[in-house]
Amino acid sequence: MFGNSRQRSGEDPPFWRQQGWILSAAFIVGSALLAAAIALTGRGGGSADPTTVGGATTSPAPCASGPTASPTSTLPPDDLTWQVLESGKRIPVSTTIGPRYADGQLLRCFAHSPMGAVLAAHVVPTQLGERGWRATVDHQVMAGTGRDVLAGRLGFATPGTGQEHGSYVGYRVVTYSPEAAQVRLLVKTTAGQYVATDVDLRWDDGDWKVQPTRVGEVRTASETVVANAGFTMWTK
Repeated sequence: MFGNSRQRSGEDPPFWRQQGWILSAAFIVGSALLAAAIALTGRGGGSADPTTVGGATTSPAPCASGPTASPTSTLPPDDLTWQVLESGKRIPVSTTIGPRYADGQLLRCFAHSPMGAVLAAHVVPTQLGERGWRATVDHQVMAGTGRDVLAGRLGFATPGTGQEHGSYVGYRVVTYSPEAAQVRLLVKTTAGQYVATDVDLRWDDGDWKVQPTRVGEVRTASETVVANAGFTMWTK
């Protein structure tokens, strides 16, 4: 009886014209489109490790390979200049030797040569004391336990601190091969003394990267040296 009391002025509209079904269908279609867009975006990113540089997320482009003018020279390149970082520290840079790319605060891509290793030994450890240290750790330090320890320690440090006071004045290539290098840096302290420290590097994924120790050190402890004999001196 209750069913017969419904007003039959006309047949109920087909289900696809009813408002509730239309809203539900629109929601389903919209969700499917959103999921597809997310899937495509994820696929487009590939396996590259995104890096936050200057507040924006980006994946650094691969280092361009090319011939080096002097692939065996350990002398400073003619186009060498000195770049002042945010902390006030000065690092040697070269258009031909590197760093060839500056992605925000990430300075990378050094020539596959002894001088490329020399400049990387100056730039990479110094950059670890700057505000962009996270990108430097991710892309310019060899992966492993040492890098994990280093990242944990830097996470509690104040950028611009934790490095010896002084300036780079010279260097010496201790050992070199196309796969690895060790560079000794000569630093002149504010007290006028010379100290030396070693940096180990590896050629990996088209660039020189620092090889840290298992305890996260990227340079050996500084040693006082009496004179600059045996070092190639920078001219500023």
